[in-house]
Amino acid sequence: MVKCRHHSLLYVNHTLAIIGVGNMGSAFAYGLSHMKPAMILRLCDGNSEKLRNFPNAKHFTDPKKAIVGTSAILLAVKPQSSKELLNDLSPLLKDRLVISIMAGISLKTLGKLTGSKRIVRAMPNLPATIGLGCTGWCATPAVSKPDRTFVETIFGAVGTQIELNDESKLDAVTAISGSGPAYFFLLAELLGIKALKEGFSPQESAVLARATMIGSGVLAANDKRTLTELREAVTSKGGTTEAALASLKGNHLDTIINEAIDAAIARSRKLS
Repeated sequence: MVKCRHHSLLYVNHTLAIIGVGNMGSAFAYGLSHMKPAMILRLCDGNSEKLRNFPNAKHFTDPKKAIVGTSAILLAVKPQSSKELLNDLSPLLKDRLVISIMAGISLKTLGKLTGSKRIVRAMPNLPATIGLGCTGWCATPAVSKPDRTFVETIFGAVGTQIELNDESKLDAVTAISGSGPAYFFLLAELLGIKALKEGFSPQESAVLARATMIGSGVLAANDKRTLTELREAVTSKGGTTEAALASLKGNHLDTIINEAIDAAIARSRKLS
């Protein structure tokens, strides 16, 4: 109880250091600055130009200076450059909540590199850059309830968040939601290519493909029907959609998708 109460006091000032202000780091900085304006953000990146987009945050190019006085750190750097960075920072991280969105680095490895016992490992996806992301995350046992509430706030600022009770599920999260946007972009791309072959201009083809995907996504997000029910609502018996779906099933689209996701899961496990 004393431990949890101590951790909750750490978040009175809502101070977060974000190390790395690339696409994802920027997404969290934007999301938090708009959704949680009271939160104090300390942003750190070797390229000071990236920091100018956040005039209300405190700017640093030195990670050690950035994390002084913070209760939590969000690591948004490339995995291949993390080892040297974390070895350098580890003496300062032992008593802090460390949140990592670096792909392929396990909780165990993060614990060794940082010296902290309070570690969160997460996998956000690209739509986080517009506040519509999906983040799966898991935590070590030492991460307290107040810690977890704080983590939910951070990930909630860029979209939907799901806490997992098993770290191994992050490989599937990586394959399904992390890589998932690429699957949808590929489908939209293929629709556009087919439209070109049917005689539409490049502009018309892009409109048809993008508008179809956007409208379908918004409908799926706001309609209470299941995805199966929505698909059935588009599919009239003996109609064009039924013919197209029969072709997809005949060509084993389900097998293709499952094998693609299995390949991504295997790759994620190998990287870990």
